[in-house]
Amino acid sequence: MKSERREEIVEVWKTIVEVQKHFNDIEMRIRSLFITMVLAVAAAQGFLMDKGLSIKFGDTKILYATFIPLLGVIATFLFYFMDRYWYHRLLIGAVKHGIKIEEKYAAEMPELGLSASIGEASPIKLKRWITRLLATLFVQDAKFIETGELHSDGKIELFYKPVVTLFVCVFFLTVLFGGVIIDGSSLAKAIITCLI
Repeated sequence: MKSERREEIVEVWKTIVEVQKHFNDIEMRIRSLFITMVLAVAAAQGFLMDKGLSIKFGDTKILYATFIPLLGVIATFLFYFMDRYWYHRLLIGAVKHGIKIEEKYAAEMPELGLSASIGEASPIKLKRWITRLLATLFVQDAKFIETGELHSDGKIELFYKPVVTLFVCVFFLTVLFGGVIIDGSSLAKAIITCLI
């Protein structure tokens, strides 16, 4: 291979790697913002619970804080969609294109194997029982189900889905224990009073 052609291929490969880095950076920023949003939802709910702001319907009072976890669920799904089905797809496309270039010129330039090496190193086998349990509960990625290895799509599911579950649990606990007040009592106390 001529040195000019070699330099052209290396430049193309460098550009592909830069595109991979770009999309990976965007995904990391999305996840960073997501963590900030989770903390903001928790702070907002605490603030609203403390203030006791509410809507009244006769003898029933519903605190605004009750709805905050539902906003967290919606926001989590939006972040998840943007991360997994938007930018992650673009990153996967850039990686696949990098692998094509690397495979095509593997004999002449074996040094270009970065994308393939990262792809081989990325999947993990979960060793601790708690992480395997969490993954089994939340990850629906076909690769994880078939091999037990957590690939990038499964890692994204494991990052977002437990948070949705947590928000849903917090919503129901808030509804039962202070978010909905009937005749001055929490919904849980009102239900127990009706049952006894």
